[in-house]
Amino acid sequence: MAVIRIPSDVWSKTYAHLYTMPGEHFAFFLAAWTISKGRPIFLVKDVVLINDDEVDISRTGWSLSINEITRVINTAVKSNCALIEIHNHGGILPRFSGTDKIGLREFVPYVLDSLRGRPYGATVWGNSSIYAEYFMPDGDPGIVESVVIYGDRLDQWVSRDDDLAEPMPRFNRQTPWFTTIGQRKLGRLKLALVGLGGTGSPLLQNLVYLGIRNFILIDHDDSDESSMNRLVTATAADIEIPKVILARRLINSIAPEANVEVIQTQLQSTQALEVLKGVDLIFGCVDNDGARMVLNEIALAYHIPYFDLAVGIDAKDGNVEGAGGRLAIVLPGGPCLYCMNQIDSEEARYWLANNEQREFMRHRGYVTGMDIKAPSVVALNAGLAASAASEFAIYVSGVRPIQPLSELDLLGVGRSIKGQWLTPVRVSQKSGCPACEYTGTGDQAKIERRYRCAE
Repeated sequence: MAVIRIPSDVWSKTYAHLYTMPGEHFAFFLAAWTISKGRPIFLVKDVVLINDDEVDISRTGWSLSINEITRVINTAVKSNCALIEIHNHGGILPRFSGTDKIGLREFVPYVLDSLRGRPYGATVWGNSSIYAEYFMPDGDPGIVESVVIYGDRLDQWVSRDDDLAEPMPRFNRQTPWFTTIGQRKLGRLKLALVGLGGTGSPLLQNLVYLGIRNFILIDHDDSDESSMNRLVTATAADIEIPKVILARRLINSIAPEANVEVIQTQLQSTQALEVLKGVDLIFGCVDNDGARMVLNEIALAYHIPYFDLAVGIDAKDGNVEGAGGRLAIVLPGGPCLYCMNQIDSEEARYWLANNEQREFMRHRGYVTGMDIKAPSVVALNAGLAASAASEFAIYVSGVRPIQPLSELDLLGVGRSIKGQWLTPVRVSQKSGCPACEYTGTGDQAKIERRYRCAE
Protein backbone atom coordinates (compact mmCIF):
# COMPACT_ATOMS: atom_id res chain seq x y z
CA MET A 1 0.00 0.00 0.00
CA ALA A 2 1.41 3.41 -0.99
CA VAL A 3 1.32 5.72 2.03
CA ILE A 4 2.06 9.35 2.91
CA ARG A 5 2.59 9.93 6.66
CA ILE A 6 2.44 13.56 7.78
CA PRO A 7 3.23 14.86 11.30
CA SER A 8 0.47 17.10 12.61
CA ASP A 9 2.67 20.19 12.99
CA VAL A 10 3.80 20.02 9.34
CA TRP A 11 0.21 19.38 8.22
CA SER A 12 -1.07 22.41 10.18
CA LYS A 13 1.54 24.69 8.65
CA THR A 14 0.75 23.39 5.17
CA TYR A 15 -3.03 23.64 5.59
CA ALA A 16 -2.72 27.24 6.79
CA HIS A 17 -0.64 28.13 3.72
CA LEU A 18 -3.14 26.54 1.33
CA TYR A 19 -6.33 27.95 2.84
CA THR A 20 -5.49 31.31 4.42
CA MET A 21 -6.20 33.13 1.15
CA PRO A 22 -8.65 32.25 -1.68
CA GLY A 23 -7.34 30.46 -4.76
CA GLU A 24 -4.79 27.76 -5.49
CA HIS A 25 -1.52 27.67 -3.56
CA PHE A 26 1.53 25.43 -3.79
CA ALA A 27 4.06 23.74 -1.51
CA PHE A 28 6.33 20.68 -1.45
CA PHE A 29 6.79 18.10 1.29
CA LEU A 30 10.31 16.86 2.03
CA ALA A 31 10.08 13.17 2.84
CA ALA A 32 12.19 10.17 3.64
CA TRP A 33 10.97 7.10 1.81
CA THR A 34 11.01 3.34 1.74
CA ILE A 35 9.40 0.67 -0.42
CA SER A 36 6.82 -1.88 0.75
CA LYS A 37 5.55 -4.48 -1.71
CA GLY A 38 6.80 -2.39 -4.61
CA ARG A 39 5.06 0.81 -3.52
CA PRO A 40 6.47 3.93 -1.86
CA ILE A 41 6.02 4.86 1.77
CA PHE A 42 6.69 8.58 2.29
CA LEU A 43 7.70 9.79 5.76
CA VAL A 44 7.16 13.56 5.65
CA LYS A 45 9.76 15.58 7.55
CA ASP A 46 9.10 19.20 6.57
CA VAL A 47 7.42 21.45 4.01
CA VAL A 48 8.71 24.06 1.56
CA LEU A 49 6.05 26.74 1.08
CA ILE A 50 5.85 28.38 -2.36
CA ASN A 51 5.13 32.08 -2.64
CA ASP A 52 2.16 32.73 -4.94
CA ASP A 53 4.27 35.13 -7.02
CA GLU A 54 6.51 32.20 -8.03
CA VAL A 55 3.65 30.21 -9.66
CA ASP A 56 2.23 30.82 -13.13
CA ILE A 57 -1.11 29.09 -13.84
CA SER A 58 -2.53 29.17 -17.37
CA ARG A 59 -4.81 27.12 -19.61
CA THR A 60 -1.83 25.08 -20.75
CA GLY A 61 -0.69 24.12 -17.26
CA TRP A 62 1.17 25.56 -14.30
CA SER A 63 4.85 26.35 -13.85
CA LEU A 64 7.23 27.54 -11.16
CA SER A 65 9.89 30.15 -11.64
CA ILE A 66 13.40 28.87 -12.35
CA ASN A 67 14.62 30.26 -9.04
CA GLU A 68 11.90 28.47 -7.11
CA ILE A 69 12.47 25.16 -8.90
CA THR A 70 16.17 25.42 -8.13
CA ARG A 71 15.45 26.18 -4.46
CA VAL A 72 13.10 23.20 -4.05
CA ILE A 73 15.40 20.74 -5.83
CA ASN A 74 18.47 21.90 -3.92
CA THR A 75 16.63 21.63 -0.63
CA ALA A 76 15.67 18.03 -1.45
CA VAL A 77 19.25 17.19 -2.48
CA LYS A 78 20.79 18.66 0.68
CA SER A 79 18.29 16.92 2.95
CA ASN A 80 18.44 13.61 1.03
CA CYS A 81 14.66 13.69 0.72
CA ALA A 82 12.04 12.86 -1.86
CA LEU A 83 9.53 15.52 -2.92
CA ILE A 84 5.75 15.52 -2.75
CA GLU A 85 3.98 18.30 -4.64
CA ILE A 86 1.06 19.99 -2.90
CA HIS A 87 -1.70 22.28 -4.14
CA ASN A 88 -5.32 22.85 -3.22
CA HIS A 89 -8.64 22.86 -5.04
CA GLY A 90 -11.02 22.83 -2.10
CA GLY A 91 -14.34 20.96 -2.27
CA ILE A 92 -15.12 17.46 -1.09
CA LEU A 93 -13.83 15.31 -3.95
CA PRO A 94 -10.39 16.66 -4.96
CA ARG A 95 -8.89 15.38 -8.21
CA PHE A 96 -6.27 16.61 -10.67
CA SER A 97 -7.71 18.96 -13.27
CA GLY A 98 -6.77 18.94 -16.94
CA THR A 99 -4.40 21.83 -16.24
CA ASP A 100 -2.81 19.84 -13.38
CA LYS A 101 -2.25 16.82 -15.62
CA ILE A 102 -0.52 18.92 -18.25
CA GLY A 103 1.75 20.38 -15.57
CA LEU A 104 2.55 16.94 -14.16
CA ARG A 105 3.49 15.53 -17.58
CA GLU A 106 6.19 18.18 -17.85
CA PHE A 107 7.31 18.47 -14.24
CA VAL A 108 7.46 14.83 -13.07
CA PRO A 109 10.17 13.70 -15.54
CA TYR A 110 12.26 16.74 -14.60
CA VAL A 111 12.08 15.95 -10.87
CA LEU A 112 12.76 12.23 -11.36
CA ASP A 113 15.81 13.09 -13.45
CA SER A 114 17.03 15.68 -10.92
CA LEU A 115 16.49 13.39 -7.90
CA ARG A 116 17.44 10.03 -9.35
CA GLY A 117 16.51 6.95 -7.41
CA ARG A 118 13.78 8.72 -5.45
CA PRO A 119 10.01 8.42 -5.90
CA TYR A 120 7.89 11.52 -6.41
CA GLY A 121 4.45 12.27 -5.04
CA ALA A 122 1.75 14.69 -6.18
CA THR A 123 -1.27 15.70 -4.12
CA VAL A 124 -4.36 17.84 -4.50
CA TRP A 125 -6.13 18.93 -1.32
CA GLY A 126 -9.85 19.31 -0.73
CA ASN A 127 -11.52 20.75 2.35
CA SER A 128 -11.36 17.49 4.31
CA SER A 129 -9.51 14.99 2.10
CA ILE A 130 -6.39 14.62 -0.03
CA TYR A 131 -6.03 12.81 -3.35
CA ALA A 132 -2.51 11.64 -4.15
CA GLU A 133 -0.56 9.83 -6.83
CA TYR A 134 3.03 8.60 -6.88
CA PHE A 135 5.68 8.10 -9.53
CA MET A 136 8.43 5.56 -9.03
CA PRO A 137 12.02 6.42 -10.04
CA ASP A 138 11.43 4.72 -13.41
CA GLY A 139 8.28 6.83 -13.94
CA ASP A 140 5.81 4.04 -13.16
CA PRO A 141 2.71 5.75 -11.63
CA GLY A 142 0.15 4.67 -9.04
CA ILE A 143 -2.48 5.94 -6.60
CA VAL A 144 -1.61 6.58 -2.95
CA GLU A 145 -3.98 4.49 -0.86
CA SER A 146 -3.41 6.08 2.54
CA VAL A 147 -2.70 9.66 3.65
CA VAL A 148 -2.43 9.81 7.44
CA ILE A 149 -1.76 12.68 9.80
CA TYR A 150 -0.33 11.66 13.14
CA GLY A 151 0.15 13.51 16.40
CA ASP A 152 -2.32 13.71 19.28
CA ARG A 153 -4.69 11.75 17.04
CA LEU A 154 -4.51 9.55 13.94
CA ASP A 155 -6.44 11.11 11.06
CA GLN A 156 -6.96 9.49 7.65
CA TRP A 157 -7.27 12.06 4.84
CA VAL A 158 -7.10 9.97 1.68
CA SER A 159 -9.78 10.75 -0.93
CA ARG A 160 -11.42 7.92 -2.86
CA ASP A 161 -14.23 7.66 -5.37
CA ASP A 162 -16.79 6.75 -2.71
CA ASP A 163 -16.18 9.89 -0.62
CA LEU A 164 -19.86 10.81 -0.83
CA ALA A 165 -21.21 7.37 0.11
CA GLU A 166 -23.08 7.05 3.39
CA PRO A 167 -21.78 4.59 6.01
CA MET A 168 -23.64 1.29 6.28
CA PRO A 169 -26.76 1.38 8.52
CA ARG A 170 -25.02 -0.97 10.97
CA PHE A 171 -22.94 2.03 12.11
CA ASN A 172 -25.88 4.35 12.78
CA ARG A 173 -25.55 4.01 16.54
CA GLN A 174 -21.85 4.92 16.65
CA THR A 175 -21.79 7.79 14.13
CA PRO A 176 -22.86 10.21 16.93
CA TRP A 177 -19.34 9.54 18.28
CA PHE A 178 -17.27 9.22 15.10
CA THR A 179 -19.48 11.27 12.70
CA THR A 180 -20.16 10.17 9.13
CA ILE A 181 -16.76 11.40 7.92
CA GLY A 182 -15.01 9.77 10.86
CA GLN A 183 -16.71 6.43 10.22
CA ARG A 184 -15.55 6.59 6.61
CA LYS A 185 -12.00 7.30 7.78
CA LEU A 186 -12.09 4.26 10.08
CA GLY A 187 -12.89 2.09 7.08
CA ARG A 188 -9.84 3.42 5.21
CA LEU A 189 -7.22 2.81 7.89
CA LYS A 190 -5.03 -0.24 7.41
CA LEU A 191 -4.19 -2.05 10.64
CA ALA A 192 -1.76 -4.86 11.38
CA LEU A 193 -2.45 -7.35 14.15
CA VAL A 194 0.58 -9.36 15.22
CA GLY A 195 -0.55 -12.29 17.34
CA LEU A 196 -4.07 -13.71 16.89
CA GLY A 197 -4.38 -15.73 20.09
CA GLY A 198 -6.10 -15.08 23.41
CA THR A 199 -5.73 -11.30 23.29
CA GLY A 200 -5.50 -10.73 19.54
CA SER A 201 -8.68 -12.62 18.66
CA PRO A 202 -11.11 -10.58 20.85
CA LEU A 203 -9.31 -7.37 19.84
CA LEU A 204 -9.82 -8.27 16.20
CA GLN A 205 -13.52 -8.82 16.84
CA ASN A 206 -13.83 -5.35 18.42
CA LEU A 207 -12.03 -3.68 15.53
CA VAL A 208 -14.21 -5.27 12.86
CA TYR A 209 -17.36 -4.15 14.63
CA LEU A 210 -15.92 -0.62 14.92
CA GLY A 211 -15.66 -0.51 11.13
CA ILE A 212 -12.03 -1.31 10.29
CA ARG A 213 -11.98 -2.90 6.83
CA ASN A 214 -8.28 -3.30 5.97
CA PHE A 215 -6.23 -5.85 7.90
CA ILE A 216 -2.79 -7.45 7.89
CA LEU A 217 -2.82 -10.55 10.13
CA ILE A 218 0.52 -12.01 11.27
CA ASP A 219 0.89 -15.19 13.34
CA HIS A 220 2.85 -18.38 12.66
CA ASP A 221 0.96 -20.59 15.16
CA ASP A 222 -1.85 -23.09 14.71
CA SER A 223 -4.66 -23.44 17.23
CA ASP A 224 -4.39 -26.30 19.71
CA GLU A 225 -6.46 -27.83 22.47
CA SER A 226 -4.90 -25.63 25.15
CA SER A 227 -5.98 -22.43 23.34
CA MET A 228 -9.65 -23.39 23.12
CA ASN A 229 -10.42 -21.69 26.45
CA ARG A 230 -9.74 -18.23 25.03
CA LEU A 231 -9.50 -18.27 21.20
CA VAL A 232 -12.78 -16.58 20.28
CA THR A 233 -12.16 -17.07 16.54
CA ALA A 234 -12.23 -20.88 16.93
CA THR A 235 -14.87 -23.58 17.30
CA ALA A 236 -14.43 -27.07 18.69
CA ALA A 237 -13.69 -28.36 15.17
CA ASP A 238 -10.81 -25.94 14.57
CA ILE A 239 -7.90 -27.71 16.25
CA GLU A 240 -4.64 -27.36 14.27
CA ILE A 241 -6.04 -24.64 12.00
CA PRO A 242 -3.73 -21.62 11.55
CA LYS A 243 -4.78 -18.75 13.77
CA VAL A 244 -4.55 -16.29 10.88
CA ILE A 245 -7.05 -18.38 8.89
CA LEU A 246 -9.46 -18.44 11.82
CA ALA A 247 -9.08 -14.68 12.22
CA ARG A 248 -9.75 -14.06 8.54
CA ARG A 249 -12.87 -16.25 8.74
CA LEU A 250 -14.21 -14.15 11.63
CA ILE A 251 -13.60 -10.90 9.74
CA ASN A 252 -15.30 -12.21 6.60
CA SER A 253 -18.28 -13.48 8.58
CA ILE A 254 -18.88 -9.98 9.99
CA ALA A 255 -17.71 -7.89 7.01
CA PRO A 256 -17.49 -9.82 3.72
CA GLU A 257 -16.31 -6.62 2.02
CA ALA A 258 -13.18 -6.33 4.20
CA ASN A 259 -9.67 -6.62 2.74
CA VAL A 260 -7.61 -9.16 4.65
CA GLU A 261 -4.02 -10.28 4.06
CA VAL A 262 -2.75 -13.21 6.14
CA ILE A 263 0.93 -13.85 6.81
CA GLN A 264 1.58 -17.18 8.51
CA THR A 265 5.25 -16.70 9.31
CA GLN A 266 7.49 -15.58 12.13
CA LEU A 267 7.44 -11.85 12.72
CA GLN A 268 11.11 -11.68 11.72
CA SER A 269 10.43 -12.95 8.21
CA THR A 270 11.18 -10.71 5.24
CA GLN A 271 7.51 -10.83 4.22
CA ALA A 272 6.20 -9.70 7.61
CA LEU A 273 8.81 -6.99 8.21
CA GLU A 274 8.34 -5.50 4.76
CA VAL A 275 4.54 -5.37 4.86
CA LEU A 276 4.47 -3.76 8.32
CA LYS A 277 6.13 -0.63 6.90
CA GLY A 278 2.99 0.09 4.87
CA VAL A 279 0.29 -0.06 7.58
CA ASP A 280 -1.27 2.86 9.42
CA LEU A 281 -1.19 1.33 12.91
CA ILE A 282 0.14 -1.84 14.56
CA PHE A 283 -1.42 -3.86 17.37
CA GLY A 284 0.96 -6.25 19.11
CA CYS A 285 -0.65 -9.13 20.98
CA VAL A 286 2.53 -11.17 21.38
CA ASP A 287 3.71 -13.30 24.28
CA ASN A 288 7.41 -12.42 24.44
CA ASP A 289 9.66 -9.39 24.60
CA GLY A 290 11.67 -10.39 21.54
CA ALA A 291 8.68 -9.67 19.32
CA ARG A 292 7.97 -6.51 21.32
CA MET A 293 11.50 -5.27 20.69
CA VAL A 294 11.10 -5.72 16.93
CA LEU A 295 7.67 -4.06 16.81
CA ASN A 296 8.82 -1.20 19.01
CA GLU A 297 11.69 -0.42 16.64
CA ILE A 298 9.54 -0.71 13.50
CA ALA A 299 7.05 1.74 15.02
CA LEU A 300 9.81 4.20 15.89
CA ALA A 301 11.71 3.97 12.61
CA TYR A 302 8.67 4.38 10.34
CA HIS A 303 6.48 6.67 12.50
CA ILE A 304 3.74 4.05 12.93
CA PRO A 305 1.57 4.18 16.09
CA TYR A 306 1.92 0.93 18.02
CA PHE A 307 -0.47 -0.52 20.64
CA ASP A 308 1.14 -3.28 22.73
CA LEU A 309 -1.00 -5.54 24.93
CA ALA A 310 0.17 -7.88 27.69
CA VAL A 311 -1.67 -9.94 30.31
CA GLY A 312 -0.48 -12.06 33.19
CA ILE A 313 -1.76 -14.24 36.03
CA ASP A 314 0.32 -15.25 39.05
CA ALA A 315 -1.44 -18.38 40.27
CA LYS A 316 -0.65 -21.83 41.65
CA ASP A 317 -3.05 -24.52 42.85
CA GLY A 318 -5.98 -22.14 42.94
CA ASN A 319 -4.13 -19.43 44.86
CA VAL A 320 -4.15 -16.26 42.74
CA GLU A 321 -1.71 -13.63 43.96
CA GLY A 322 -1.94 -11.31 40.97
CA ALA A 323 -3.93 -10.95 37.75
CA GLY A 324 -4.06 -8.17 35.23
CA GLY A 325 -2.32 -6.67 32.28
CA ARG A 326 -1.22 -3.47 30.67
CA LEU A 327 -1.68 -1.45 27.50
CA ALA A 328 1.36 0.44 26.24
CA ILE A 329 1.00 2.85 23.31
CA VAL A 330 4.02 4.04 21.35
CA LEU A 331 3.22 7.18 19.37
CA PRO A 332 5.59 9.07 17.06
CA GLY A 333 7.53 11.49 19.23
CA GLY A 334 6.43 9.85 22.49
CA PRO A 335 8.04 7.39 24.90
CA CYS A 336 8.74 3.90 23.58
CA LEU A 337 8.48 0.54 25.33
CA TYR A 338 12.05 0.88 26.61
CA CYS A 339 11.26 4.32 28.04
CA MET A 340 8.27 2.75 29.83
CA ASN A 341 10.42 -0.15 31.18
CA GLN A 342 8.21 -2.64 29.34
CA ILE A 343 10.95 -4.70 27.64
CA ASP A 344 13.18 -7.20 29.47
CA SER A 345 16.39 -7.26 27.44
CA GLU A 346 17.36 -10.76 28.61
CA GLU A 347 13.97 -12.17 27.62
CA ALA A 348 14.10 -10.37 24.29
CA ARG A 349 17.58 -11.73 23.58
CA TYR A 350 16.38 -15.26 24.31
CA TRP A 351 13.34 -15.11 22.01
CA LEU A 352 15.32 -13.55 19.18
CA ALA A 353 17.99 -16.26 19.37
CA ASN A 354 17.98 -19.44 17.26
CA ASN A 355 17.31 -22.86 18.81
CA GLU A 356 20.99 -23.61 19.36
CA GLN A 357 21.58 -20.31 21.11
CA ARG A 358 18.51 -20.80 23.30
CA GLU A 359 19.70 -24.23 24.41
CA PHE A 360 23.08 -22.74 25.33
CA MET A 361 21.41 -19.97 27.36
CA ARG A 362 19.23 -22.49 29.22
CA HIS A 363 22.17 -24.83 29.86
CA ARG A 364 24.28 -22.02 31.31
CA GLY A 365 21.39 -20.81 33.46
CA TYR A 366 21.22 -17.42 31.81
CA VAL A 367 17.43 -17.71 31.54
CA THR A 368 14.75 -19.69 33.35
CA GLY A 369 11.07 -20.28 32.80
CA MET A 370 10.97 -18.97 29.22
CA ASP A 371 9.26 -22.05 27.80
CA ILE A 372 6.69 -22.50 30.58
CA LYS A 373 3.12 -21.86 29.41
CA ALA A 374 1.62 -19.00 31.41
CA PRO A 375 -1.91 -19.18 32.88
CA SER A 376 -4.56 -17.51 30.74
CA VAL A 377 -8.28 -16.83 31.16
CA VAL A 378 -10.59 -15.54 28.43
CA ALA A 379 -12.27 -12.80 30.50
CA LEU A 380 -8.96 -11.15 31.37
CA ASN A 381 -7.78 -11.22 27.75
CA ALA A 382 -11.09 -9.91 26.46
CA GLY A 383 -11.18 -7.12 29.06
CA LEU A 384 -7.76 -5.82 28.06
CA ALA A 385 -8.60 -6.19 24.35
CA ALA A 386 -11.76 -4.11 24.84
CA SER A 387 -9.73 -1.46 26.64
CA ALA A 388 -7.28 -1.35 23.73
CA ALA A 389 -10.10 -1.02 21.19
CA SER A 390 -11.64 1.81 23.22
CA GLU A 391 -8.31 3.63 23.45
CA PHE A 392 -7.89 3.20 19.69
CA ALA A 393 -11.36 4.74 19.18
CA ILE A 394 -10.31 7.65 21.39
CA TYR A 395 -7.10 8.07 19.41
CA VAL A 396 -8.76 8.27 16.00
CA SER A 397 -11.57 10.53 17.22
CA GLY A 398 -9.35 12.84 19.28
CA VAL A 399 -11.78 13.16 22.19
CA ARG A 400 -8.88 13.27 24.68
CA PRO A 401 -5.10 12.80 24.71
CA ILE A 402 -3.81 9.24 24.65
CA GLN A 403 -2.24 7.81 27.80
CA PRO A 404 0.91 5.91 26.81
CA LEU A 405 0.69 3.36 29.63
CA SER A 406 -2.31 1.96 31.50
CA GLU A 407 -2.29 -0.93 33.96
CA LEU A 408 -5.17 -3.33 34.58
CA ASP A 409 -5.29 -4.88 38.08
CA LEU A 410 -8.13 -7.33 38.69
CA LEU A 411 -7.43 -7.75 42.40
CA GLY A 412 -6.69 -4.21 43.54
CA VAL A 413 -3.41 -5.28 45.14
CA GLY A 414 -2.23 -2.70 47.68
CA ARG A 415 -5.37 -0.58 47.24
CA SER A 416 -7.87 0.38 49.93
CA ILE A 417 -10.75 -0.61 47.66
CA LYS A 418 -10.45 -4.14 46.30
CA GLY A 419 -11.80 -4.40 42.77
CA GLN A 420 -10.85 -4.03 39.13
CA TRP A 421 -8.59 -1.05 38.45
CA LEU A 422 -7.55 0.34 35.07
CA THR A 423 -5.05 3.04 35.93
CA PRO A 424 -2.99 5.42 33.76
CA VAL A 425 0.71 5.46 34.65
CA ARG A 426 2.81 8.57 34.19
CA VAL A 427 5.75 7.90 31.83
CA SER A 428 8.05 10.06 29.74
CA GLN A 429 10.67 9.71 27.04
CA LYS A 430 14.07 8.85 28.49
CA SER A 431 17.14 10.77 27.46
CA GLY A 432 19.60 8.51 25.68
CA CYS A 433 17.08 5.71 25.08
CA PRO A 434 18.82 3.31 22.65
CA ALA A 435 15.58 2.45 20.84
CA CYS A 436 14.40 6.06 20.41
CA GLU A 437 17.57 6.72 18.41
CA TYR A 438 15.82 4.89 15.54
CA THR A 439 12.95 7.40 15.46
CA GLY A 440 12.18 8.48 11.91
CA THR A 441 15.27 6.79 10.46
CA GLY A 442 13.26 4.47 8.20
CA ASP A 443 15.41 1.95 6.36
CA GLN A 444 18.55 3.33 8.01
CA ALA A 445 17.48 1.42 11.14
CA LYS A 446 18.27 -1.79 9.19
CA ILE A 447 15.60 -3.71 11.09
CA GLU A 448 15.35 -6.47 8.50
CA ARG A 449 19.09 -7.06 8.54
CA ARG A 450 19.29 -7.15 12.35
CA TYR A 451 16.22 -9.24 13.12
CA ARG A 452 15.34 -11.26 10.03
CA CYS A 453 15.20 -14.99 10.75
CA ALA A 454 16.02 -17.82 8.35
CA GLU A 455 13.08 -18.53 6.06
